[in-house]
Amino acid sequence: MDPAAENGNEPEILFTHLMEGNGQALDLKGGRTFITDIGGSVYSANLDGWNRRTLLVAEGILTGTAYAEAPAGY
Repeated sequence: MDPAAENGNEPEILFTHLMEGNGQALDLKGGRTFITDIGGSVYSANLDGWNRRTLLVAEGILTGTAYAEAPAGY
């Protein structure tokens, strides 16, 4: 894998110390990414790496993540 991204920037590690990261979903419209690990934690960050947040911790084994937009009122 070429370490340089198409725009010439080096890749950036957004989250460390995951318990075997195993899922990522992108909200391109909202500019966010969501990451899960097998320890049952869910994290989010802006696509530029800012605003890192832990959303859930040790909720049980997770095997991936998905993102879907729901209509207003849900």
